[in-house]
Amino acid sequence: MKDNRSESSGRGTAISRTGIKRREFLAKSVAAGAVAGAAGLVNYPAQAAQPLVEGMPNTGKLGWRVGFATYSFRSVTVFEALEKTAATGLCHAELFAWQKLSPANPDVTPERGLSKTQRNDLRKKAADLGVKIVGMYSRMKDPGATKADFEFAADMGFEVIVGEPPEAMLDVVEGLTEEFGVDLALHNHPKPSHYWNPDTGLAALNGRSKRMGFCCDTGHWCRSGFDPVEMLRKVASRVKTFHLKDLEAFGVLDAKDAIWGQGKGRIADILAEVRKQDIQNPYFSIEWERNPNEAIKTHAASVAFFEKVAGELVAS
Repeated sequence: MKDNRSESSGRGTAISRTGIKRREFLAKSVAAGAVAGAAGLVNYPAQAAQPLVEGMPNTGKLGWRVGFATYSFRSVTVFEALEKTAATGLCHAELFAWQKLSPANPDVTPERGLSKTQRNDLRKKAADLGVKIVGMYSRMKDPGATKADFEFAADMGFEVIVGEPPEAMLDVVEGLTEEFGVDLALHNHPKPSHYWNPDTGLAALNGRSKRMGFCCDTGHWCRSGFDPVEMLRKVASRVKTFHLKDLEAFGVLDAKDAIWGQGKGRIADILAEVRKQDIQNPYFSIEWERNPNEAIKTHAASVAFFEKVAGELVAS
């Protein structure tokens, strides 16, 4: 069975390839948004026609991908979150399973229950915006529902499901990763969640399929008092994705988000370690918890820092 993570990425140039298409779409969205806003049909601002980030060439040279966890935009629907992703200038997204789908379909969520028509609508929305949906966060509490979510993820072409399944379910999940060709990425919420300590996840995954690994939430490591670079070294061989966070304080459970490079989260050191460990085709999500209505220019500042560090790594 083909391993999605072993593909040569070529994704670093995705922004340049889709930029014209995205600008055309967003320009139309501005016009449509203005009409709808005048009619009182929407309560969110139209997106800018020109993305804030024009490209990430150095990131692309490394074979890395940067996008959003749509939890960053949890006050709006998936469709609106994808619009914000495109308006920022990024080409990738990770969904979470209990976000409302769209203004037209506010009673459904992007998981197993979507109808064929709704799935096609989601595919078209992402394609029109030039955004690839990499995966989704799922609660994975029940074997039957979890199987249905793997079926959904495979049907939608996702690479990975992120979550925190109970250890008693890992045999089931392992079989599903192989059956559907979709990876699992164990996520770490802070202490006292089950997988807060990477040693727990490493023990649980010992001897299991290479399709099973980690979504490294670097901010939660910091909140739990773990040096994120040391933790990354521990789990390097099992890394699937990142929820890359910078924080205003270290070792504080309720520490607030900071723009990448402006906090205590050692973002530049983490990226250097990813390169050192030769982690292939990693996906880095912005998961901003501080304010779901944060201006996208804040996120663009994080992206600019990431690209700057990527340039230094390429040069070295």
